[in-house]
Amino acid sequence: MWKFLVKQQKIEVLEREVIADHQIAFVNLKFVFDGDWKKFHKVVQFSQCDETYSIVLGFDGTSCHLPAELHVGAVKMSVFGYDAESDTTVRATTVPVTLNIRESGFVGDDDTPIPPTPDLYTQLLQKIAEIQAGVNGKSAYEIAKENGFVGTVSEWLESLKGADGLPGKDGVDGKNGKDGHDGTNGEPGADGQSAYEIAVLHGFIGTEQEWLDSLKTVADLDNYVTIERLNEEVLAIRESLIPLIRELHSHKNMAVLDTLTAEQLALLGDLQQFEDSTKYDIQTIRESVEPVISQAHWHHNLTLLNSLTSTKITKWDEISDVETELQQFQDSVLYDQQNQNDRILYLENRITLLESQLANENNAVTLFSAGTDALDLYGSELFTIYNNAYNSITDFSANNPHFLSADNDYQINFSVDDFGWDGMVYLVCTKELNLSEKSQISMCYQSGATENGDLYLVPKPERNDVPTSVYIYTQIQNGTAIKIPFQWLYSDSHITTLSNCNVSNGTYYFAFAGRSNNSHPMIKQIQILN
Repeated sequence: MWKFLVKQQKIEVLEREVIADHQIAFVNLKFVFDGDWKKFHKVVQFSQCDETYSIVLGFDGTSCHLPAELHVGAVKMSVFGYDAESDTTVRATTVPVTLNIRESGFVGDDDTPIPPTPDLYTQLLQKIAEIQAGVNGKSAYEIAKENGFVGTVSEWLESLKGADGLPGKDGVDGKNGKDGHDGTNGEPGADGQSAYEIAVLHGFIGTEQEWLDSLKTVADLDNYVTIERLNEEVLAIRESLIPLIRELHSHKNMAVLDTLTAEQLALLGDLQQFEDSTKYDIQTIRESVEPVISQAHWHHNLTLLNSLTSTKITKWDEISDVETELQQFQDSVLYDQQNQNDRILYLENRITLLESQLANENNAVTLFSAGTDALDLYGSELFTIYNNAYNSITDFSANNPHFLSADNDYQINFSVDDFGWDGMVYLVCTKELNLSEKSQISMCYQSGATENGDLYLVPKPERNDVPTSVYIYTQIQNGTAIKIPFQWLYSDSHITTLSNCNVSNGTYYFAFAGRSNNSHPMIKQIQILN
């Protein structure tokens, strides 16, 4: 049994059970109403897909059976009622609750049809018929007068007598019985008191005729009071049913309509006007909710909803818990990652500061530093060799717009856009450098991949008959240059690496090579630390 508490416009489920389909008059629904609902004539409505079934509870009803027509799926149940004593129309409604019907194991036969639930209009007419027949039924004399009889009750009763029948046949004479003996006379009894005398003994004042008249008056008065009270009760119940009849009538009940009185037919005339206005209101409401219904779970998702089981719901709950834990873990990782990023940024700033301090303390020699004045400062000392062609960085930048430009803050850029895939460009510095075993090469750059690179030191010759840039590149090609171990390191921001020179004291030239491949390095600064 399902048990519900109807409070204000809310239905609370107090007790529940599993509902299976194909039941007939088996699932009982019981309702408990709060004080505000006591005065209402109540009706329970069940809606599934496009079908609606209504069951009348009346004023005192508290339970009903689940309609047998309902099938597997979701069912919306609500309660509404009317206040019969209010001067204006008062209708109470509730927010619907959902009942889920599961598939039963019943394999039915076609010989046992499901008894249909009467429509609401038919149920209301039955209520009226019960009231008229059981509470205030008319006498046969009153019915006769309505059908044209003229006369008093005595005359009507006399009219019920039929005509005298034909004389019957004489019966056979009986045999004479034996004479009986005379009985003994009894003693005379005491005279008893009449009803009038008893009434006088109990306080009645008046003659016997006055007492007889009083009995008739009391009886008439009692009958009058009883009839008036019953008429008032019937009128109150009729008034409570009239709004429902007006709102919910069906032409399927023509046989019943033919038996209605003129007053009831007038009410049915009003019903048509009410129905027309109601249809307009319903259509307006449907148009407003159709976008929601199109995304809801009614018809197109009914198969999916019917396939839901408690096991699946449990798994979804478990998945939901895992997703919650995963989200918490992701939030924690993001928090830790942010802390790590902040830490890395702090360390990078410290490294930059330490490098600057280190350079100042070790008399660093800057071979290149990115900036708007880079071409003016280093244009006469840095040269490029690309496809065996020699150019100063000033001329080379003019022919290769991404090599040293404002687009990359005037950094040395080995761009695929300028050199295609895996183009190699040598950069040589003609500035004389005094190096020792402890000297280091500082490179500040950003690289797209980690791979081996080429750094070179070329000793200054005692005599040089060719341009210095040509001499340096020739030594590299001949294999006589000193190759310094070096590797471009992947980084999404600038990093600084130090490479040991490990050379004897002397004067040297510096050179290196960059490729427009996965590494495609971007050089921000080159320094020699002594």
